[in-house]
Amino acid sequence: MSPVFGQKTAAIILAAGTSSRMGLDRHKLLLPLGDRPVLAHVLAAVLASQARPVVLVLGHQAAEVRVQLAPYLTDTDISVVENPAYREGMSTSLKAGLGVLQQQAPSIDSALILLGDQPLLHAAMIDTLITTRQRTQAAIVAPLYDGKRGNPVLFAASLFPELRQVMGDEGGRQVITQHKQEVTTVELGSTRPAYDVDTWEAYQQVVALWEQQQQEEKDG
Repeated sequence: MSPVFGQKTAAIILAAGTSSRMGLDRHKLLLPLGDRPVLAHVLAAVLASQARPVVLVLGHQAAEVRVQLAPYLTDTDISVVENPAYREGMSTSLKAGLGVLQQQAPSIDSALILLGDQPLLHAAMIDTLITTRQRTQAAIVAPLYDGKRGNPVLFAASLFPELRQVMGDEGGRQVITQHKQEVTTVELGSTRPAYDVDTWEAYQQVVALWEQQQQEEKDG
């Protein structure tokens, strides 16, 4: 489905964190999932969706991420920005991404804030959030996974100034709380896409779910 005329939703992928909970100096976004790194799955889902442009925010081991993700960063709709202040928390990456959007796409209607460690997310789910925004004009659109709110979350451009005021290791949660009456939620059903790879145990779970998903698709 093409975007409503005059409305365009961008995507900011936050991929700058230190992977501190993963242990053994593993970079969670570079762990393999099938034939590609975890982060490459997120990129593929976003690029298969309506969301444009796409801003990828790197920080921890940015040079290594660039090298390993090089085959997946050839699309001209992707801008890569490095956040030198990434150790100060997720909010600094959010601000870096919004800064790029302000320069490159000042007329966008809204932006989806995605986490780089949710590799089971599908393009159709991203598009559902975008079309819900277009239909309802809600300031915030958030997914529900079997009744539980999760990521990614879409924010109208009118909220960008507030998002840029967030501090510390937080994304848009504070802004969501302040505007809870303006949040529209969309039930996406399966909890599978909500899984992240924050810890080694969580990564093992995601691998198992991904393999199960591949088998289901193979079986038709």
